[in-house]
Amino acid sequence: MVEVVIVGAGTAGLITARALASNGINVTVYDGKKTITEGTEKASGVISINGLNDLGIDYKQAIINDLWGAVLCAGAENLKVKSKTPIAHVVDRGKLITLIYKSAIKAGAKVKLGRRIPKEKMREIDCDVLVGADGAISNVASAFNFPEIPEYVLTYKAEYTNTPKIEDKSLVELFFQKEAQRLFGWAIPYGEDMLETGIGITRKAKITSTEAYRSFFEKSLAERLKNAKMVSGHASLIPLQPRRKTAINNTILVGDAAGQVKATTGGGIVFGSLCATVASEAITNHIKHGKELSLYETTWRRRYGKELKLHAVMHEYYSIAGEKGLERFFKLAKILGAEKFLSEYGDMDKPGVMLKRLFIRAH
Repeated sequence: MVEVVIVGAGTAGLITARALASNGINVTVYDGKKTITEGTEKASGVISINGLNDLGIDYKQAIINDLWGAVLCAGAENLKVKSKTPIAHVVDRGKLITLIYKSAIKAGAKVKLGRRIPKEKMREIDCDVLVGADGAISNVASAFNFPEIPEYVLTYKAEYTNTPKIEDKSLVELFFQKEAQRLFGWAIPYGEDMLETGIGITRKAKITSTEAYRSFFEKSLAERLKNAKMVSGHASLIPLQPRRKTAINNTILVGDAAGQVKATTGGGIVFGSLCATVASEAITNHIKHGKELSLYETTWRRRYGKELKLHAVMHEYYSIAGEKGLERFFKLAKILGAEKFLSEYGDMDKPGVMLKRLFIRAH
């Protein structure tokens, strides 16, 4: 009998599978997509260097661009944060998932692509542990009656070539304006003449993410990109909060399926990968030593729950403050030296570390 079945061959599912196979666990991953890269074009590729290092692969061939910081824009105010060294990379998500896939196969995991398991068949799977790593709209979660994810955002992103020479390709631009409801607009340089642009809005908005993107583009980017060529556009859905439960009996959820995503940005790679490691530890201890599988839930929340909550608090602040409120905040923050502090001590994954540094400086 297969000891562990994982539904979903994304980053979280494959990292879980790789770790389990390395521990001698019989694990099979199923995914309905026909190729491992299918769907990767929908996701932005900005990932912190620390997060990439935690993936356990040599990811260098997937790097498109180095990022040193960001410019936060609200109304007439801009807050520029730039480190002395790169803090993140823009990566080719297709190349990255291929590297993770190969590492899982090398470790001994079985990955069956083009093998979608219908929701109504989930309860018939014969295994010791079932892992749902099948994204925000998880069939595993639905089949086993897990609590719903409290909040999602809808996003639309588009890439442009033949862009005017980008002034500083090491900086991402984030636009906090009324067109972006519950998230922001963005412009991510892929190099000197290619730009990814996008926007996120609440799923409760009365317009589509495509319509919101058009409005955002006309307001903030149209003049700059008037001679550029759009090469692709993609809509997607991103969870912003974890489910209240991620382990029920012999079934657990990991990654986007669990809602283990940074609410500030909608990025799921870093915490999804970290929680995948916790999942593999808990499953190994369950199968080999009879430990309760529920330890997965308590462990990932103890290790990473506080940071995810801080991301949620920050997300709630900028969502409520709105464009005018953030314009005033950025103006005051610049006076108080926020640009220098954030450039030196900012952490895009762990705001708790940044707040500790702020507390130490204040005393």
